[in-house]
Amino acid sequence: MARLSTAFACCLTYLLSAPLAFAQPGRLGGGGSLNLSLTRIVMSLLLCLMLAALAAFALKRNGGRIDLKRLGGLIATLPAQRRIEVVETRRASQYADICLVRCDGREYLVLSSQQHQLVLREAECPVAAAPNAEEEG
Repeated sequence: MARLSTAFACCLTYLLSAPLAFAQPGRLGGGGSLNLSLTRIVMSLLLCLMLAALAAFALKRNGGRIDLKRLGGLIATLPAQRRIEVVETRRASQYADICLVRCDGREYLVLSSQQHQLVLREAECPVAAAPNAEEEG
């Protein structure tokens, strides 16, 4: 019985306050207007349609298949060879990191914090076996 009276009180409160909410002129959620121009909306639509057509053309050209090896090769050739490579980073404390960095055939172990950076160790890069050499032999 208590639940029924609570539900009735909630419904009554809602019905009494509803006309005040409906009297507000066209403001969904109390926000203002979007102020989007029609040109911006049409240009966004054209961009999306062009992207969809390009994707459909690419799928049709490849027979409905996506060649991931070719895409991976395309992505791998985009950036130029970089001289600096961060090999690994570990958190030493709340305010400091230890980083293993390779540059020009040398490895550096660097302690980096907000106040300073300290080179802990510097050494020649170990020669790693080429992964393709094992597969070919």
